Amino acid sequence: MTDLATGPGPAAGTALLSAAGDGVDRHLSDLLATAANGAPACYLADPGAARAACEGGSDPVLYTAHRDILPPTRALGAEWFADLCVYRPGRLPGGELNRSIGHWNTPAQLEVFEVLSGRVLMITAWHDPSGTPVLNWEACEPGDLVAVPFGAWHQTSVLDGPATVFNIYTDLPGTEQQHTSRHAAQHAEVKYRSSAPVEITAIRAGTGFTLTGSRRGRDHWGRGVRAVEPAWLREAVGPKGLVALHTSACADRMSRLVDAARTHLPQAQPRPEGDRP
Repeated sequence: MTDLATGPGPAAGTALLSAAGDGVDRHLSDLLATAANGAPACYLADPGAARAACEGGSDPVLYTAHRDILPPTRALGAEWFADLCVYRPGRLPGGELNRSIGHWNTPAQLEVFEVLSGRVLMITAWHDPSGTPVLNWEACEPGDLVAVPFGAWHQTSVLDGPATVFNIYTDLPGTEQQHTSRHAAQHAEVKYRSSAPVEITAIRAGTGFTLTGSRRGRDHWGRGVRAVEPAWLREAVGPKGLVALHTSACADRMSRLVDAARTHLPQAQPRPEGDRP
């Protein structure tokens, strides 16, 4: 296998893709999917424009997901999985940034991302122990790391593409949940359609972006707060980056990541029944 422990950044992404298969393409039409009761599984800034484009025969690929881009590793009694997503540049009909579908993590799921190339916007949302809604956004460049709060919702939008984003995830023991993150990753109806989406997204504004959303989404989540990579996350992952961490599966390093995440990451409160489609 190509040496993946040379450090973070584009070289790691190139090495991963050279050994990857075709992956699974996600199209514009995937953002228009509905839950079992017919409710939207994904919030779009302009769903009418997206629907018209698809009905007119335009259904572009937004990104390609390479699940299990590296073999799973075991550390601290947990199995860790690794994925890679390659996002296309551009905008959706209506001016929204090309983006992921967006989904809620499980309460036990520890998930960490590293941007390997391009620039992306990571949007995360959750409710704190008092029930207060929290919305964060972070503009990420190659080498930047993001850890998703336990049980939070998150979405990736493309600022400059193509953009390559690597992530690892596992379920930490001791937290009650309806299903594992691995089960969700393997079943779209669980991962993307079991809970209502956060009605916030990003649109292009000049050379930058602005957050927007439905009136209900803006009233509930507010304008959002800019986040930065925390020092504890960089220290826990180590100087060689996330790819090298997963490849080496060093028990000591994984232990630091788990302990730091449990100490520093917010634990989202269960979503209200009204948030379920």
